[in-house]
Amino acid sequence: MITKLSAKGQLVIPKEIRQALDLKPGTEFAVELVEGRIVLQPLFDRAEIDKLIDEMRRLARNTHWLDDLEAEHRKEIERDRKRLRAQA
Repeated sequence: MITKLSAKGQLVIPKEIRQALDLKPGTEFAVELVEGRIVLQPLFDRAEIDKLIDEMRRLARNTHWLDDLEAEHRKEIERDRKRLRAQA
């Protein structure tokens, strides 16, 4: 995609990119020069981030992922013990 710098130093971010990143008017960006390239990083509203974190906590609340992780780890330990016994 190609965009053009205006006389005021403004760039238009193509619609496809704005939609893919859900960029809204007023979104702020961090701008950096990295190895001769301009890097734009959208800065999202703190309230949006807090809502996202709350939603993730809500979704995780009714899961037993820690129990599942522990069970999987115990299985791995048992497999390793069996393998070591077989090698001895």
